[in-house]
Amino acid sequence: MSDRPLTRKYARVERERRFLLAALPAGLEGAPFQRLRDCFVGGTHLRLRQVESPEGEIVVVKLGQKIVDLEAPDDPRRRQMTTIYLPPDEAAALPLEGPRAVKRRYHLPEQGWTFCVDLWEAPASAAGLILAEVECPSDAELDAIVLPAWAEREVTEDAAYSSIRLATR
Repeated sequence: MSDRPLTRKYARVERERRFLLAALPAGLEGAPFQRLRDCFVGGTHLRLRQVESPEGEIVVVKLGQKIVDLEAPDDPRRRQMTTIYLPPDEAAALPLEGPRAVKRRYHLPEQGWTFCVDLWEAPASAAGLILAEVECPSDAELDAIVLPAWAEREVTEDAAYSSIRLATR
């Protein structure tokens, strides 16, 4: 599926919903995954993300900024996202400090979309947590998503399940 490309140009509105899972959905244990290594830059809305293969090979490095969408400031499903793609050596030269997170990301087709299922590895306080997220290009399409059978509940509006909160708890 191509509804979750690794690269995009310029700022965009990210429309996303998140779900809490008790376990990996059937078929994902042992399935291909990518490892995401995030560094949240303290005092900013910036995140440096390194995407790796299971063997540790760097696939892509991106510096992102996620802020409130001014067209829908009270909607936790919508954020303005800007991404800069960096060569690994340039990213390594950035003296970034801040909370860090590591998770395995699996892709799962469901309801005509690609759900990203994240199994948290670090920090220790979040290790073992499993969250899924789905993005859609419109509010109507996002509203049409139903709670998957493999999910416990939706946590989109619960800030305790945001990546930055999980990285700092």
